[in-house]
Amino acid sequence: MTCAEATHLIGPWLDDELDVRSAVELEGHVARCTGCGREKHELLALRETARERLPRFDPPPSLEERLLRAVRQAAAPRPRRRWIREAALMSAAASVAVLATWSLGPRVDQAGEIVDAHLRSLQAGHVIDVASSDQHVVKPWFQGKIDFAVPVHDFAAEGFALVGGRLDRVAGRPMAALVYRRREHLINVFIAPTTGREDLPDSVSSRGYRVSSWTHGGLEYRLVTDVPAAEVDQLVALLRAG
Repeated sequence: MTCAEATHLIGPWLDDELDVRSAVELEGHVARCTGCGREKHELLALRETARERLPRFDPPPSLEERLLRAVRQAAAPRPRRRWIREAALMSAAASVAVLATWSLGPRVDQAGEIVDAHLRSLQAGHVIDVASSDQHVVKPWFQGKIDFAVPVHDFAAEGFALVGGRLDRVAGRPMAALVYRRREHLINVFIAPTTGREDLPDSVSSRGYRVSSWTHGGLEYRLVTDVPAAEVDQLVALLRAG
């Protein structure tokens, strides 16, 4: 990939609009090219500045209920004014779609950052800092390198073998990353402290990867992989129980 080609793709890449193959190829080019790497960081800085400084509209909690009520009312039979009913229905449905897009936006952005970190570790060959299937080796390795205790468990008996861990950085935050293997697939589990309430697992898709997120025991977890959803849910349940 040339710099001219990369320049046209960096924006769509940061917006999660590239296919997996193109994203991996571009990730490798940006990692090697100082100029393209600088352009990526400038676009990221611009996006962060926009998020911090541009005003955002927080819809009232009752908005979704009112929109759905409007949809039901618009769908009620009105033979003589059918075109008005259809117009109202389309308008209300569009409003619901906008609201859903607004609500999902931050989650999709976070998922994109996690997928970036996952791809970066694979592309750069920096998947593991400490290579071991022994949780009693991996857990102490993090001590003194990160300011929280990292819960480490091996689930080889269930088909998810611990292969090691590393330190990583996602959106400027230091995180611990545990790496598991499922057949030929590598699974990254990113962990960092959180001050928020405990949340049940939630999943979104980004560039062909499934990103599952939850908080537990004062820690937030972000799991990213391309294994089937049922297997992801199995590992999430094991991590939450462990």
